[in-house]
Amino acid sequence: MKVILPCAGKGTRLGLPYPKEVHLIAEQTALIDLTFLRLQNFADSISEVIVIISPEKALLIEYLQKWRNDFYIKFIYFDDRNFEWAGSIMSAEKEFGEKNVVFLPDSFLVGLPEYPVIPTMNATLDEAAASFGYLPCLAPEILQHLGALLVEGGRVKGFCDKPALTEARGFNAFWTTFGFTGEIGRDLLQLMTRSIQREAVDVSSVSTEVAAFPVQEYKDLGVWPNLLEFNKKMESSGIVFPEF
Repeated sequence: MKVILPCAGKGTRLGLPYPKEVHLIAEQTALIDLTFLRLQNFADSISEVIVIISPEKALLIEYLQKWRNDFYIKFIYFDDRNFEWAGSIMSAEKEFGEKNVVFLPDSFLVGLPEYPVIPTMNATLDEAAASFGYLPCLAPEILQHLGALLVEGGRVKGFCDKPALTEARGFNAFWTTFGFTGEIGRDLLQLMTRSIQREAVDVSSVSTEVAAFPVQEYKDLGVWPNLLEFNKKMESSGIVFPEF
């Protein structure tokens, strides 16, 4: 399995003068370390970590040297012909492996004890061409700002990136991580790109089976209110990170 971290974004929501991924949230712990810390327990099942960056993020390359003894890390530059976060992942198309899993580097994700993220993603990709880790949500005012999913019977039946409020009522979850086999990576990401551009998409056009499994907790730390709340939570709990 290959892990893909799209880090080419400009981080405008935080407005930092340096890459948001290296923003320290604790001593010697930056945002991007949250993902690497959780991957540590499954390093033997990860062939490499692919980090997509933009030219102005050279500092991130330097920072991630701290993980070079734990993972084989490859840096890929964002292809300007692509669009948004899905296009960032598409920039690494030539590097896709048999199984690939995407994590957002400015987020905090905790799997359920019965569904640890990496082993569950690995198992679901044995049965389906794509798989989404999701958090159940029935609030349309929240779903309209996220990658909304319609999940039924452990399968994804619908997908829309940031749907309109009226459309959001037709979804019941949002994705927190997703994986795909190398054969359908391009088709899936093209589908997601069209959804970002507000086109209606049919998830069944990619594969007859798109799996889904629930996660315990997810927090977008790319905005200040969530980041400050998370910092306070870590301080009060003694900075103990749950299992991935």
